[in-house]
Formats: sequence, structure tokens, C-alpha cells
Amino acid sequence: MKNVTLLVLLCTTLSFAQITLTNTDLSNSFAPGNSATTNQFDATTFNIGSPGGGNNWDFSGLQSSSTFVLQCVDPATTPYANEFPGANLGTYSQASYSGEDANIWGYLSVNGVFGTMGSAIITDSHPGNLITLKNNPTAIEAQLPMTFNTSWSQTYIRTLSINGTPISQTSVSIDITVDAYGTMTLPGGASFEALRLRESTTKNSVTSVTYSFLSKNGAHVTADATSSNPPTSGVIDISGYSWNVAFTSSVEQISGVPSDFSLSQNYPNPFNPSTKIEYSIPEASFVQLKVYDVLGNEVTQLVNEEQSVGTYRAYFSGSDLASGLYIAKLQAGEYTKTIKMTLLK
Repeated sequence: MKNVTLLVLLCTTLSFAQITLTNTDLSNSFAPGNSATTNQFDATTFNIGSPGGGNNWDFSGLQSSSTFVLQCVDPATTPYANEFPGANLGTYSQASYSGEDANIWGYLSVNGVFGTMGSAIITDSHPGNLITLKNNPTAIEAQLPMTFNTSWSQTYIRTLSINGTPISQTSVSIDITVDAYGTMTLPGGASFEALRLRESTTKNSVTSVTYSFLSKNGAHVTADATSSNPPTSGVIDISGYSWNVAFTSSVEQISGVPSDFSLSQNYPNPFNPSTKIEYSIPEASFVQLKVYDVLGNEVTQLVNEEQSVGTYRAYFSGSDLASGLYIAKLQAGEYTKTIKMTLLK
């Protein structure tokens, strides 16, 4: 009876103001095949809300003057994987570096912490030169699991090299605190529970501060303060901001026009460590597919986007999760359904 009651509550009241980001969240966000469009805009002011909980960050009016697509890749398949041994996540983008168009590969790791090992860069104007930026040790972007009041400090050395020859080294010191949580709304109307991070970075005796807002599915907003000690609430002066909606997951459309909404039982079930979840939508709908543990904690968000008519297959990995019962919940328009999935290791 206790489990039945818990499942009923889970299906009807899945709403949490404070979230925890985990290894699984970041591994799923940066899974090979996923992508996100990063938008950048020069601005002078930005409302960062307040420390603590209960924030409603309305970012629906954010603008974009330039964009680039961040593609998630398997680092082992990239041309410069040998420069960054130990990377288990990777990204690729065609973006600007020092004012030049460039191909940029990013090398990341997630294992208790989410960190940036560095990047490899080839500019269009100097295609024969490999530029590398390497952090020693890996720069910690998120101390995991990460939730409200998580904080950490670190000093690392960033080395700039061209064709393997070191050109410069910079000592970088960071202090990061997760000082607020709430709901953020992005352009297009999608809303996500998010954490606010205040990062103070010191390089060559110069300190800068950024405020970042991060959800479990990778939706992200960052504002660069102009002051080295900006206010912790309200409107602050900034030099610009960047943002992206949730990472587009590796969901594939597998058939044409279904007659009804449906969410099928995952296969295989039980599973270890990955499984497939299929669902159908007979009309264009805004679709959310989330996975929860039996206590109602959100494990990951697999889909959060407008989708056309069709039957879709999503992939879920529990490689960083403990054995047990998990709940997948589909919301598409007015349709809602849950299924129980069992991870056995």
C-alpha cells in the first residue's frame, strides 16, 4: 500500500522548486548526438533575482545577435583526443575565437565533478596551426551532486600552446557558490527549475564575476558582470549574456502518423544500463519526457520541446544510477502517462 500511495503522489504532484544536478544529468545532456544553439548578446543590465529560493526568473525577452551550435560528440572520435586523455565527454562547434572563425573541440570529464579539461582550436586563417588550451588540473564547472548552497574553490594553470609549443601560462582562481534556486522562463515560453551560480574568477590579479542559471537538462543562461563585486540581487550592470534552451536529446522519429497518444513500456525492462522508451503523439504538441526516482526526485529530462506528429524513441542510460525502480513520465498537450522501469545492475 505504501508503494501504491507513493506512486499515486508521484504521478499527480511531481513539482519541486529545488533541484539537484547529478552525474547522470550532465552525462545525458552532453550525450553524443545531442546539440544546443548558444545565443549571445551585448547588454548593459540584467536582473539576477535574489539569493535563496522562490525566484521566478523571466528570461523570455532575451535577445540574440550571434549564435553557434554546440554539438556533443564522443571525444575518442575527435582528431585531437590524444591531447586530452581521460576526457569522457566532448563538444564541437564552429564559432569565433579571438575574432576569427574557428573549429573548436571541447574536452570534458564527469566523475563526481563536471570539469573542463581544455580545447583544441583550428582557425580558418591559420589552418595549419593547432591551438590548445589545457587546464591543469581540470577546471571544475560543477561539484556533483550540486544543489542550493553547494560551493567550491580551485586554482588551476591554463596553458596556451601552438603546435605543441607552450606560449603562455595563466594561473586561474575560482570561487563558486550555488546561492539561489527557482524557475526560469526562456524565449519561446519553456520553463525550467534552475540553480543560480555565482562565480568569481581571478586571472593575472584581475577579478571578474558571472552569474549562471542552470537546469537539469542543460538549459543555461550566463550574465557577465562589469563589476568585480556586483550586487547579489536585483538589476546589475553587465557586458553581455549568453543562453541556450535545453539540449536537443538523441530522440529519433521512427514512424509516421499514430492515431492516439501513447507511452509504451520501456524495452528492455529490467535494463542495465540503458533502455529505450517509445511514445506517440497524433498532433503537434509540446512534449516533456522526464525520469524520476521513487522518492519523486527528477533524475533527468529526456525531451522538452515542440514535436510534430509521429512515434518517437528516446534513449535513457542509468550508468551512474543505483539499481532500483524509476518512473518515466510523458506530458504531451493534455495527455499524461507514467511507466515504471527497473534498473538491475
